[in-house]
This record gives sequence, C-alpha cells and structure tokens, in this order.
Amino acid sequence: EKERLAHSKGMGKPFFYAVITVLSILLLLFFPIYLQMDGHYDMNRRKFAFGIYLYGRLRVLGGYVGVYPGGIAVHVSEKKAFLIPYNQMNSERKRFSFMRTFRLVSFVLTTETGAEYLLPVSYAHMFLRTYFFSHGAKNGNNGKKERIENNVWLTDGDVLRVSASVALRFTLFQILKNIILFLKEKLKTWRK
Repeated sequence: EKERLAHSKGMGKPFFYAVITVLSILLLLFFPIYLQMDGHYDMNRRKFAFGIYLYGRLRVLGGYVGVYPGGIAVHVSEKKAFLIPYNQMNSERKRFSFMRTFRLVSFVLTTETGAEYLLPVSYAHMFLRTYFFSHGAKNGNNGKKERIENNVWLTDGDVLRVSASVALRFTLFQILKNIILFLKEKLKTWRK
C-alpha cells in the first residue's frame, strides 16, 4: 500500500508541473498587452518626438525623428540613431502588416494651428474621425465615440503643432497567428 501511494505521489508532481506550464503558456499567449504611443510634431522646429510605453508606464522606446539627405534618422538616445534610407522605406512597409494585429483602445489628437492651416487641419480631423468610426465597427470596437478625441486649437501666427496619443491592445497569440499567415503567403509566392 505504501509503495502504491509513493508511486502515485511521484506521478502527481510531473502532472502538476505540466499543468502549471500549460497554464503559463496560455496566460502568456492570451493576456492582453497594452501599448501607448505618444507623438508630438512641431513644424517650425521640424522635429517629431515620440514615446512608446507598455501599459502606459514602462518606457519601451522614445526619442525624435529627424531628416538627413538620404532618408530619415530615428534618434533613440544622444549617441544612438537608426538611419532609414528613403528607398528602403517602401520595402519595409510591405514586409508585414501589423495593423491587423492591434485593436485600437483610444485615440487623442490635438492640433494647434494658425489660420493659414485651419482648413486642411479641419478636413484631416474630419477624415480621421470618419475613418475611426468606420474602421472601429469592422474591428469590433463599434467605433465608440468615447474612444476618440480630437481637438483643434486656433492660435496666432504661422504655427502647426500636432500631438497624438494612441493606445493599442494585442495578444501574443494574435501576433504569432499573423506571422504564420504572413509566412504562409510568402511561401506560396516563393513556390510560384
């Protein structure tokens, strides 16, 4: 009898570890991850500053974007920058579409402008709001008006400043699924 109990206790540990491992993997795959991206563009300074945060608190990446003669430079620290040539930008864009992976949680856009840019800025805000409502309904967000906020501030002089804050939600499962679909499509085109 003691031998049978010792044998059953020995069998319980691997089963327990297997269950814990499977539950941990499922939690990692399906636990929602929130990214918040903040950006600010100032036309007069010709700079675009940005920050990417995990769960709105942990800084993942930040810096500013500048232009150099052959392309765009993304400065992430005082001594480190990534150079993206103009001719490489189109091929990078076609590589993998992440937009299908992310679900929009909120979108806040504030534009400070002078009278010179007021009409185009107003049209851009109307277009973005319409796109959000139509695209949100397709993604199951129902295009809720509480999720979008856009403001236009009229100021004096030749000014154009745009600030945006976008919050996105995704899971590792969605990313893996889209990577597999992307690789499957590439494999089909490679075979042809």
